[in-house]
Amino acid sequence: MGNAVTAIQKEKEYVAKMNGFLNDPTKFMIDSRDTFGDVFLIESSLVNQKVAGLTGPEALAQFEARFADGTLVKAGALPPGIADLLGPVLSTIDGDVHARRKAAVLKAFTLPQLAKYAPVIRHIVQSEHSRWAARGGTISLACMTKELVFKVVLAVLYGLEGEFDEYRTMVSDFVDSIRVSATKASADGKDARESFTQAILAPAIKQSKDRVASGQAISCVLDCWVEWKELSDDELNIEGFNHMFAGVGGLSGLATNLITPLVTLPAIRANVFAARDAFLTKYGDDRWNHLDDLGYINQYILEVKRLFVAGPTQVYGKATTDFDVVTSKGTFHIPKGTIVSAGLETTNRDGDTWSNPDEFNPDRFADFELSQNLYKFCPHGVGHTTQRRCPAEQLVTLVCQSVLLSYFDFTWNMVPGQNFAVQDKSVTPVPVDGLTIVGFTRRADSSSYGTAGSEGDWKFLNLPEAKTLVGKHEGGLFSDPRLDLWTQLMIKQIGKKQMKWDRPFADSALTIPTQFVPLEKLTLAQTSIQIPIVDEDWPSAPWLEVKNSNFLRDNAPFVDDFKHKFLPGEDGERYVLSKVGHMWPRVNVHWNDRYSDRAIELIAFNGLGSHMVEKLPAEQPDGSYYGILLNFMQVLEVRPGFAKYGADAFFDKQGKLLKIQRGDNT
Repeated sequence: MGNAVTAIQKEKEYVAKMNGFLNDPTKFMIDSRDTFGDVFLIESSLVNQKVAGLTGPEALAQFEARFADGTLVKAGALPPGIADLLGPVLSTIDGDVHARRKAAVLKAFTLPQLAKYAPVIRHIVQSEHSRWAARGGTISLACMTKELVFKVVLAVLYGLEGEFDEYRTMVSDFVDSIRVSATKASADGKDARESFTQAILAPAIKQSKDRVASGQAISCVLDCWVEWKELSDDELNIEGFNHMFAGVGGLSGLATNLITPLVTLPAIRANVFAARDAFLTKYGDDRWNHLDDLGYINQYILEVKRLFVAGPTQVYGKATTDFDVVTSKGTFHIPKGTIVSAGLETTNRDGDTWSNPDEFNPDRFADFELSQNLYKFCPHGVGHTTQRRCPAEQLVTLVCQSVLLSYFDFTWNMVPGQNFAVQDKSVTPVPVDGLTIVGFTRRADSSSYGTAGSEGDWKFLNLPEAKTLVGKHEGGLFSDPRLDLWTQLMIKQIGKKQMKWDRPFADSALTIPTQFVPLEKLTLAQTSIQIPIVDEDWPSAPWLEVKNSNFLRDNAPFVDDFKHKFLPGEDGERYVLSKVGHMWPRVNVHWNDRYSDRAIELIAFNGLGSHMVEKLPAEQPDGSYYGILLNFMQVLEVRPGFAKYGADAFFDKQGKLLKIQRGDNT
């Protein structure tokens, strides 16, 4: 009876372990390593799958060797739904197919190619940081860094520069869908990938081919792949999206967590600042040409990579035959059909591999050579890049170096009382409160870190009574000298009025003017602008608003400012919206569909076209009853030789679109 109870208890433990593997592979690997050691096998008669875990340099070296000789394969290693969702990407293919494609992909990530990408990365990083400084107020480094990294990846991968942040959610939606695709590929995930491909990737590939064909290739990964003609069109699409979704999340997490140790570990912060000052003193304005000599800063970046998760932390293979894993701790037998998981994070945090593994200590990388530690340091996969290691590992380092080096030009203050612990159950965790800062400005002295006010100050600003005073402009209390008193106060007043705004109705809100006389006016101080001081509508305005407006008019002169200008690379529209965007008119209809018949019907009868709809003199034989008749505008050209204005649209009695007549064509 005792043996039976023991067997049942073990069976329960095995089933619990298997469930843990399915729900949280990272925690499963760490718990199992702590319980069973560097190599372990979990099997259960109740769960039709064996799972083995490998941790530590010795085991991981054999993991790569078993892929090389075919003992381990990718086929069947991932749940079928996830394999279907990902498609035949580098991380799911085997043998000669993998070797050929990996060799072609790697050509875009050589050191000479990275040197070509470096100026592009620098330009985007510095422009974005300048935009943050111009924006002022309170910002989240985590949120802003996601935008920055997406721009960098778009430029380096696809050669696209500009505002494409609306498409970032498609990549995030795809990544999120992986978690729910174990048994069947998520339809939402497939839709997200297809939408991104059609909107961004496919046009980027076409533009790349056009550039290469005309001898005008630029410094981006796509142009490299297209120019060397070693990847098919399908492979360009597959790897183009694979490198986007696999890279942008992890890279944004690492770029964000470059700051996390600085705000939580004063000793590390002091060391980084000392290294920064020494580097700037040594190289000055030439510093961007010496990223290889960052010294302690490069050690710091490697330690951030080791300790902070930047994507999936396991690599999987399936055993095609029985084999043994032989380490200094013993020989372990792996049966055929076992799913073998190589633990990357568990190795990076393994006490037998690293001294004090949970301590953040950049000094451990003082004499570090990656080529000699391919199975010890594995934030981007394990082993050689020609095998299963991430091809873009050095690109990630280059981006982190660029972000940190650009930060050297700025200073900011942390909002007190934040939770700096990283998020739980996130593939790319960042601090819970997003590293919220204020006063991000260009650095004028040796300081580059501080805390804005006291915790009591920020508690006061969050009181309801305080929020009625400063509204959504508390960030303005700490920022932007480019805004004069008149602008600051007028933004507050208009914002307060807008918060009380409700939809007006024409029959009650509009009245017919009763006076037709010249209005008494005054000239604003220091301008030539005349404004009326009487108005029929003023009596209905709240007395306090009238007095406030009069005060601004008479005591806070409106003066043109020719001194402060937009910063290099600053988006003027974004800057303005950062100040007044919160009181922009509310959007009640989102026109996601702009090209269907239904879209035209909505615009015609419920939108801007409603004042132009007219009833036809008589119903036409095809049922046309209403029309918007703009064909007469055909004499005007939008682009000479390409397009003209104007067309007639005809609708039936129910407002359904029947036909469009453009010129003589219907």
